[in-house]
Order: sequence, then structure tokens, then C-alpha cells
Amino acid sequence: MTPPPRTAAVPETTTDSSDNTTTSPWKPTWSPGHTRPGLPPLTVVHDPHDDHAFMAAALAAHTPQAGRITVHPTPVASAPASLAHDLLRSMGKHLPLAGSEDGTYWTGNTETAWRALAAWTLALRTGHLIVTRAHRISSRHFEYLFALRELTRIRLTLLFHGPLPPALATALATLRHEEAHTLAAAHRAFTTPAPPPPTGPFAWWEAGEQFPPREDEPCFLLPTRRMPGRGVIEAAARHLGRAVLPLPAAGSFPPEPDEPTALLAHRLHTRIAHPVHAAALAVRVFTGRPATQLQLPAAHTAPPAPPNRGPEHPAPTWAVDLIEAARCFGQLEGRQPSARPLRLSPWDQTAVTEAAHACGLHEHQAPATKRHSASTASRSGWPAAALRGAGSTPTPSRAA
Repeated sequence: MTPPPRTAAVPETTTDSSDNTTTSPWKPTWSPGHTRPGLPPLTVVHDPHDDHAFMAAALAAHTPQAGRITVHPTPVASAPASLAHDLLRSMGKHLPLAGSEDGTYWTGNTETAWRALAAWTLALRTGHLIVTRAHRISSRHFEYLFALRELTRIRLTLLFHGPLPPALATALATLRHEEAHTLAAAHRAFTTPAPPPPTGPFAWWEAGEQFPPREDEPCFLLPTRRMPGRGVIEAAARHLGRAVLPLPAAGSFPPEPDEPTALLAHRLHTRIAHPVHAAALAVRVFTGRPATQLQLPAAHTAPPAPPNRGPEHPAPTWAVDLIEAARCFGQLEGRQPSARPLRLSPWDQTAVTEAAHACGLHEHQAPATKRHSASTASRSGWPAAALRGAGSTPTPSRAA
């Protein structure tokens, strides 16, 4: 059964000169004295002697299925986006490979990283965030964490293994907070009960896909409206030099994933950090339509059917959270909710193509003459780079 739809947090709105309501982009900024009412108190756990038992308790509290995430920040990483990257990894999301142009973009684009984190936090129903080694993060990172708390209403617990930084000590004067000084109190703070997130048949937190991908791991053909026969799959396996697992035909994905589909879904959840790119690829997979204009269906409804095609089925369970995260990300970027397709920029399209390769998805290449192959490629909804790179290592590029 598909989980019920969820309502994302709505960012601040403004009104333009024509009295039309518009949505302002969310920025990870926080001002003392402007705390939203009803937020859970900030929890500060003191471990001045750096007792390993405190760290062990915090790490043991990491239970995504209960909506609780523990992050152990990268030591001495002070870049504005670095803590968001650590939090994304704690949620099971992998960023593009280090050293790539796309990876460099993530490193320098702070707002994209924190909006992506906020979108996943909302869509995956994360309700409690525990940050260890909090005495070593920067004052700017405290500001970003408090902004994330304001937006998503999460319970935030900070574990300090040393003196409180002056910036935090000043902020605590304006924040409703609790303090824990003993191990027993720390255990209570780390495991504070919270309503568990609604669980569907597809458990995203069970994904444990290796990244970077193994060279010999099984791969898939991007679904088309007709499911390829055994001979086509065997030919693709010889061409790619690895096993090719079958997927349902596009437009025919059942609500519950079979074993190959579950494997692919886990890759989509773990190997793509950008919510819009993950959703674009998911919708491309289960509908078979080009990803240049991403039509985001509601979690419980079907995407609009193109002309001359029958009615579509609701999004499969494994794609629901990806679609919801993309919707949240669009709202946080200030995009007005609309039934119109979300146009992907050329950078977005390149990133989606690279994500397909990272997930082991390859365009079907039917045996034909070169002229026929070229004609087939020109009709594809994927960028030409995706067709040229099938079965090879993609050249990373900048994401939008």
C-alpha cells in the first residue's frame, strides 16, 4: 500500500506588486530571537572528559527507521557546505566523486547543499538529529543547523567533548534548551521518543549500495514501453561485460518492487544526493519518458498521461520519497507550486545522465546499422553523451 501523501514545510512567502503570492528561496540563515514557536528544545550534552561511552551512545542512537540520524562531522572541515555533506552521507546519500567538476560544484555551492539536506530531511521524515564533536564545528555551521531546525522542526542534540564555543554560548541565551551532564542523561537525550515516520513497503534505510560502484556489479537497461526479451538482455550483457538484470516495462512498474527493481531503487536512494536528479531518473525509469521536463506527480497520484496514451499508474512505492524530496527542493528554491513540468537545465540533464551511469543504468542499444543507430539516438530523450557513454566510465560534469 502506498504511504499517504505528506505536506512539505512551506518556505517564507512574499507578495509582488501585482498582489500575486510568490515563494522566496530558503536560505540557511538564522537570527537570535526569531525562534519559531513550538520547536523542541535544543539539547546540549556535555562530555568534558571525552569519555568514549558518550560517543558510543550517540552513534548507537543512529536509527533512520525511527527518524533519528547521528552525524560524526569530518574533522577540521570548515567549508560552509562541509557539514551539510556530512549530514547527507549520514542519511545514506553519496555525493559525486571527489575531484570531479560536479563534486567541485557541490563543494562550493553552500545553499544547494543545505537545501538538498533540508529537502531530504522533510521527505524522509527525519525528526531527530544528533551531532557529535560539536565543539569543533564553526560558528557558521551552528547558524546553518539552527536554520535547518527552524525550517524542519527537528529535535537537535549537540554533543560537546570540550568547552562550548563562545558563539554557541551566546546563542544559548536566546534559545530554549536543555543540558545533559551525565551519561544517563545523555542516553535519555539521544533516545528521546519521537513519533516514528510512517513506514511503507519500501525501506530506503535498508539500502547499502557500495559507492563508488564496483566495475563488475550487475547493471540494467533503461526501461522502454516494451520489455526486452532474453536475447536482447544477453546481448547487452556481452556488450557491457557484466550481468544485466531485467526490469519491468516502462509504465508497467507494480507498486511493490521485485528483487531487481529493489536493487535499482536502493542505488537511486544512495548514489544521488541531489533530490531533483534522483527524482528525474526515477520518473524516467518508471514512465519511460524523457527527463528534460520533469513532471512530478503527487506521491499518491499518477503522472499526467501524454496524448494518445492510456492512464498512468501511481508512482511505485520506492519512488515516493524521491519525488517528495524533489518537490520540497523546488519549494526551497522558491519555485511556485505548479502543474507545469520542471524544466531541467543542460547542467541538470548532464548530471542526471551521470547519475544513470552511477546507478548502472544504460540505454538500450538494439543491433542495427550505423545509420539506423544514429537515427535511434536522435529520437532518444537522453542527451547524446548518455548514448555515447553506455558501458564506459562517464566524464563527471557540473550539476545544476
